[in-house]
This record gives sequence, C-alpha cells and structure tokens, in this order.
Amino acid sequence: MAENVPKMMNLTRIERRVRSDYQTALTDWHSTGSPPRGLSNCKLEFGTELLMKRSPTAVVESAMIPADHPLFKAHVERPMGEDRPLQRHAFNVAGMATSGSFVPVLSSNDVTIWVCNGDFGEAGTWQPPSRHADCHELYFVHRAQHPPSLITDFGLLKEVREGDFVFLPRGTTYSFLFTGRVSILLYELPKRLFRPYDYWMGDQQPWPFSPAAPIPPEPKPLAALHPPLSGDEATQVIVKRRLGSFTLLTYAAPVFDVVAWEGEVWPFILRLNDLVALSSPHVHLDPKKLTVFVSEDEGMAMQVFLPRWIHSLPYHHLNWVDEVLFNHKGYGARPEITDGFMTLHPAGLAHGPDLRLLTNFAREEPHGPKDLPFLEEIAVMVESRSPFVVLKDVEKVELKRYDQSWYQQSIEIC
Repeated sequence: MAENVPKMMNLTRIERRVRSDYQTALTDWHSTGSPPRGLSNCKLEFGTELLMKRSPTAVVESAMIPADHPLFKAHVERPMGEDRPLQRHAFNVAGMATSGSFVPVLSSNDVTIWVCNGDFGEAGTWQPPSRHADCHELYFVHRAQHPPSLITDFGLLKEVREGDFVFLPRGTTYSFLFTGRVSILLYELPKRLFRPYDYWMGDQQPWPFSPAAPIPPEPKPLAALHPPLSGDEATQVIVKRRLGSFTLLTYAAPVFDVVAWEGEVWPFILRLNDLVALSSPHVHLDPKKLTVFVSEDEGMAMQVFLPRWIHSLPYHHLNWVDEVLFNHKGYGARPEITDGFMTLHPAGLAHGPDLRLLTNFAREEPHGPKDLPFLEEIAVMVESRSPFVVLKDVEKVELKRYDQSWYQQSIEIC
C-alpha cells in the first residue's frame, strides 16, 4: 500500500454529461471556457459547471414562506438539555404521520435527520422544486411502492429503489416524483462528505465503494420527462436554510432545462449492492470498519450494516459520540426494534444487544469459520461528535421505557 494514500477521497469521479440533442454542438465545450452562444453557465462552489438554456440568475420575485409549507415543516428546536436527562431512545419513525411532509426528528451540529411518510397516489406528481442553501442532503429510501424519480438542475435520476442513497450537493435544485406509498429519510449535512480510506483493509478493498458505483444524472429535455415539465412557464423554487427560514424564489424560466454539466461533485444514486460488506470469522468488527461516508472534519460518520456472517453478537459498549441507528430491514440485536425504528444512544451511556440474546448465544457451541451464523440485517447508523437534540414531533412515536429495558431483561435472566 502506498504511504501517501489520502485518508479521505471525493465521493465521485470527474464526469461530463451532455444532452443527446446537443452532442454535436458541444463537442469542443469544456467547463473552463465561456458558454457557447445562446446558453448560460453556472459554476457551483465545488467547481462543477452547469450549462443551461435559460439564465440561472433571472429571479423575478423573492418572498418568505410560512414554516408549515406543504413540503417542509420547520420546528423550533428544544433547547439543549431542557427536561431531557441523558437517556437511550427508540422511535418508530416509519410509523410517524407526516402527511407527505419532511419533518425533523433529531438534530446535532453535525447532522439533522428528517423523515417523510405519505401516500402520494397512483398518478404521481412532481414535488415543488427545492434547494438547500446551507447543507448537503443525503436521502435514504426506506420504502417506495413505486420507484421514485428525481429531476435536478444536473438532469434526471430515475428509478430510485428501496435501499438507495441519493446525494444532493449543497445548492442543487431538485424535485422528487413520488408515486404511491413512500417512507424516506433525509440526512442534512452542513459539512462536505468524503469516502473514508480504511487502512485496516489495505489494498484488498481500501474504499467502501468503487468510484464507478455512484450513478450520475442525465440531462433530458423537459418534454421527455414522465409526466413532462413545461419548458416555458416561470418556476417557483423553495430555498431552505438549516432548520430555519424558507424563501420562495420565482424564476422567469424553468430551472431544470439543463443542457450539459462537467465536474467532480454531482448528485448521484448509490445502491446498497454496490457497497462492500465486511465480515470476520474471528472477531466482531468495530462499526467504524463499515463507514461509508465521513464529513470533512470527521464530526459525522455514517456506517451501513449489510447482510453478513458474524462471529458474535455486538458487545455492550459506551461511546464517546452520539449514535443513531435506523433499522431498514432485519436488525436482530434488539427484538423490539423492528423495521422502520430508529434508536438514539448518547455518549456516556452504555448500550448493546438484548441480554437474553447474549445469554442464548453464549450457551451455543462455538462456531467455526465454516458454520458462522448469517445475519440478514440492513441498518444505517450515524455517529455525531456533537450531541443530538430530540425534536418534538418524534416524541409521539417514542417506545416507552426503552431506556429501562436492559434492567428489565437482567431481572428476567436472574
């Protein structure tokens, strides 16, 4: 392994995408030059350049919108520590009644987590165009009756599947097409994301996913979308600030009429089957070995637990970071944490598997490398160096007495 391998790498590779009807006209175009005649360009903060048919600066009107807008609902954070002793929490977030809106549930300085559950009907409609001015956005699709589509000012990301991550760099304008029942999580990230380099694995598999894995957006004519978007009308865009204000911008022309783009940072889909599932026949792997995304200051790390052979159940442990785990499918360490549940285990409090599971596992014969148990779980975990605040809407779906469940299990075992 080379000694100068960086600790973190960009999520994506340098890409260039040109709409099919402009391939000939843009043969010699490069993002370092002036835009061709009749087109406008917009260079984003991270260097990627968009080439568009309409000017991206043509704002006709700007207005504040109320916090209870149909797409997003902003809630005032509970002050840190108010009526909140240090506790372990469990929430049935997939069971929250959000009426198709994104509702914030947990927030720290490193990440805010939002949840959206709703039935959008069989016809399917494009959601109001949105843009985040302060944060990168990482979606995780928990349930989708029909594959959602996503139009951005880079182009179309189609057939988003259950279990997919969808990454939108800060400043990306986008609109989801939801059809039928949907349950989706949004991780709002104020700092840039990277792929971590795992020195423990070395050259065998140094990255959690290949740089070829992310699926980029493809520029498409608006009339080619299903259902089509108008190419002539003014467009309204919701510009979101972190857990705060919402501004409604009215543009004189469509914002999704992109012709081409080029750069290293762009929206993408990342599928679970493109991630590397690590396992060991000898030791229980530290979850940090399963890290897929990490923030530039390492204040936030996201791990993904995939189906794998295990040597033992996780041990009880006490973290120095707050830990939020979302059970997408089959999480087995806590029987009451069924699919769609989210747990918060704060720094300073030990936690771990159900004591009854540990007792039963210890009574079994030792497993050799050839007959290890296979765990059919898929879970997404976020670690934050700054403490999470529990926001008010998620309290309605909290599992009561979860914090005391370890004590109750110890009584049953004795």
